[in-house]
Amino acid sequence: MARKRVACLYRISTTKQLDSDDIPMQRRACETYLANKPDWIMVREYMEPGVSGYKKSFHEREDIQLALSDAGVVYDILLVFSLERLGRREDELPTIYKILKARNAELWSICDGGQVKNEELGDRIAFSVKAVIAQSQSEKTSQFVSEKHKQMAEDGLFRGGTAPYGYKLVKSGVFNKKKKELEIPVINEDTAPHVYQMYMFVYEQGWGSNRIAKHFNSPEVNIPSSTGGTWTTGAINFILRNPIYKGYPAFGKRKSIIEMDDSDDRYVMKHRHAMASSDQWILSKKQNQELVIIPENIWDRVQQIRTKRSPENINNPDIEKIKVTKSPLLFVGMIKCGHCDSPLTTTYNAKKYQLADGTIQKWRSAKYRCSGKALAKKQCNGQTLYSQNRIEGVILDEIYARLDQLSKVDMTAEINKLRQKNVDSDSNRLIKMQKDLEQKYSELATLKGEVVKALMGQSAFKPDMLNGLIEDNEKEIVSMNKDIESLQKKIKESSIEVDGLEELQKHIPVWREVFEKADHDKKKMMLQTIIESITVYVDKIQVKPRMIIDSFISSSLGQYNKLTRSPR
Repeated sequence: MARKRVACLYRISTTKQLDSDDIPMQRRACETYLANKPDWIMVREYMEPGVSGYKKSFHEREDIQLALSDAGVVYDILLVFSLERLGRREDELPTIYKILKARNAELWSICDGGQVKNEELGDRIAFSVKAVIAQSQSEKTSQFVSEKHKQMAEDGLFRGGTAPYGYKLVKSGVFNKKKKELEIPVINEDTAPHVYQMYMFVYEQGWGSNRIAKHFNSPEVNIPSSTGGTWTTGAINFILRNPIYKGYPAFGKRKSIIEMDDSDDRYVMKHRHAMASSDQWILSKKQNQELVIIPENIWDRVQQIRTKRSPENINNPDIEKIKVTKSPLLFVGMIKCGHCDSPLTTTYNAKKYQLADGTIQKWRSAKYRCSGKALAKKQCNGQTLYSQNRIEGVILDEIYARLDQLSKVDMTAEINKLRQKNVDSDSNRLIKMQKDLEQKYSELATLKGEVVKALMGQSAFKPDMLNGLIEDNEKEIVSMNKDIESLQKKIKESSIEVDGLEELQKHIPVWREVFEKADHDKKKMMLQTIIESITVYVDKIQVKPRMIIDSFISSSLGQYNKLTRSPR
């Protein structure tokens, strides 16, 4: 099937816009639109710089006259960013449409929903032209601005507004068309350390946004927020999700929501903003090193930690949980009873002693408790209570022994093998899946093109058969897109894990020293990075390392005994 020839027409309204990027923005939007149409090919571009579509009739505009004379000969489809790019006179758009139709050329508009058809033209023109002075023009302008902002974000350019917390605005030496000097964000040496500390609280100690906000609001710290007031969990969450801190400015982090409220027997339109899903953000395609406050591997790891702790993922069995509790016990959240599979939780044992001088000495200690047996939820033939020293001493001794073994091994070669196995092979598979998806889209375009022939009696296929094939093809495309998204997440996760193993390699010689000097929360996070789960029995304790560390130990040290020891 021959590819459809496409011509694009771009126009800006005034000569004041000639030094702007408005035409490149329209061109880029059209190129992106074309990229999703595998059966289309661009053959011509028409540009009208500094031409008013309202003051000048289309009969007086040379470029659009040339475009109309080429219709059906040079191109099959005329593509515009918006119908307003053709003109704003209500009586002219139907004429332009009729000329194109008479020459067997189609009219397509990105902002107006795709192909313009005869039965829809009146409504579209009424909306695009009659309402130019009112809401329609505002919406069209918003679409132009949004498209421009998306492209600026992809190019890593500052889009104006206030600087995010941790940055400040400075003069750039570049002036706009109004002779106003533009500003650019740079790292603020006074507030950037606070951003870094927020990320470290999550990365090293597993804190949540509420705890971080309380820390900065406490009288001992008392660091004001960007507005000069107190910190909220929302403000902390926004900072912890913003990719600008790893050097990637983003657009579309917030979305506008309009709701209808009929609570008091009358409809009232309410407008609010909310955080958009991160997969909807438009990120810069290249990193700006001058904006980096948080190393990319740490930023990615923080997102992983927060995702695994988020409420919506609590009951998702496919997502590994990271549980860092305020318990004084190191392993609560990753330790369970081997007899009934119930989690071991925290309980306290309080005692009083009377000294020789008559003084009453109170003593309170934390213990591990089998929640299943203590609460009579399950039949359990194990113990109810386990000593903190008994549990933690055995596990830490085993961890130290394994790390001592690893410190004597050259881990670099094994890490490279793991990266090749877990990341590179999946990346190659992803490339193949993306090529297969492109082929599916091409097949879909061919099938849809065959439908027209079938309706005209020029195809060997019946329309019903083609509709069935198209439906099956579209289902396959949906499934393939889901598989690709899943694999992309897996590659990201594997990359983070391998990066973590490289960090462990660097710190193995001093891991024990750092661990023993760390505060309680940091100790828990250090243990979370290397231990997946702990199972306690009356006569033994089994420690399961994280999968990637488990694989690494197996390949580096050969066959090894499972991390199992009898309690002392």
